[in-house]
Amino acid sequence: MGIPTAGIVSSGFVPVWEARGRARGLDVPPRVVIGPTITEIPPERVRQEVLDHAADLFRALTEQPVVMAKPGSASEQLLRYQGEDVIEAERRLYDDFLDRGWGDGFPMMPPTRKAVDAMVRGASRGRNEVVVTMEPGRGLATVEKVAINSVMAGCRPEHLPVVIAALEAMSEPKFDLTRIAQSTGAHTPLLLINGPIRKELGINSGRCALGPGAPSRVNTVIGRAIRLCMMNLGHAYPGVMDMDTIGSANKYSMCMGENEEENPWEPFHVERGFRGEESTVTVFPCGGHLEVPDLVSVTAETVMTAFAYSANAPLTSCWDWLRPETTHQEHLIMLAPDHARIIAGDGWTKNDIRRFMFHNSRVPLGVLKNPVRKSAVAPGWKWLMDRADDTMVPTVRNPQDYHIVVVGGSSGKSGYVWDWAEPVTRVIRG
Repeated sequence: MGIPTAGIVSSGFVPVWEARGRARGLDVPPRVVIGPTITEIPPERVRQEVLDHAADLFRALTEQPVVMAKPGSASEQLLRYQGEDVIEAERRLYDDFLDRGWGDGFPMMPPTRKAVDAMVRGASRGRNEVVVTMEPGRGLATVEKVAINSVMAGCRPEHLPVVIAALEAMSEPKFDLTRIAQSTGAHTPLLLINGPIRKELGINSGRCALGPGAPSRVNTVIGRAIRLCMMNLGHAYPGVMDMDTIGSANKYSMCMGENEEENPWEPFHVERGFRGEESTVTVFPCGGHLEVPDLVSVTAETVMTAFAYSANAPLTSCWDWLRPETTHQEHLIMLAPDHARIIAGDGWTKNDIRRFMFHNSRVPLGVLKNPVRKSAVAPGWKWLMDRADDTMVPTVRNPQDYHIVVVGGSSGKSGYVWDWAEPVTRVIRG
């Protein structure tokens, strides 16, 4: 744009700064590298760090040239792996793929030309058609490249339309894939499948819907394909663009079907405006997952009281909605069928659940306030920072920010998922 620009980059984040620059056509974006990560040091030290590097920043703005990255050549490379038998050859493929950063740590199916061609035929699109431009690395996710990663994950051709629809949903700006993929937290997509395709593909919506094991084999490979696409097409490689501090097993695969047969209300996709006979995939941003056990309650109010308490646990998520308006936080309530039956049996609707959660899932304002956070609150909420510390603050901005699905087997153990973006639903097409 012709505006002199330079970044102030903590030393541990240089790889992501450079990778993000290359994704946008810059070889090495001008920057000044400082020492620590500024999120964990006092404000006065932050100011001192910037002052100590002021001269370097001035030089970066006035002297460092902006060098455009050279475009890469799109050439096909055929890799061959040999061994005393097929098992050894596949082991060498797996080790090499992992060394190149292409794998997720589990053994992979070899993406042979025959396997990829068969996978491509699972979609009613040309193999070179671009499905999405994958953030954060802005890789072109063609049908063939999605098929390659789906083969590696263990998918079958009939699974490919689900993977493609999920990637399209994730590319919607309100899903905020860039932040989810690059976060220092363990954020990951969670897929929910609705409609006839659940039965057609064998998607597990009952016991152990999120795995592991044979009942969730389809769930597992579809969720795994999404992660491999995020890495190999979105370039969200660990330590390069994926800056997760600790990591999470959730990031390997999160895919489930809604238990529509035991849902006392309308299915989730119908609630969102789709027809019951349509098959859809909804992608939720998942920052964390809590089990909500309650094996004794027999009324809607007591069941939901357990949920309201659980929603208070991730205090940082309670803080997120107070930040600038670009942050829109929505949470997912995963009701086990037994809990759903009790709640609906008392005549509660989903909106009754939302209202109860909004009024009962609250935390004292004092646990959210500190000098740094007060300065970072969105303008529309700064008045709240002057209220007493015992003022009770809801965990979301409004009741409609709670989404409700029914999933799982027979038991009084449900789940709660929180994050900072919006879910997106897409129709699954052939």
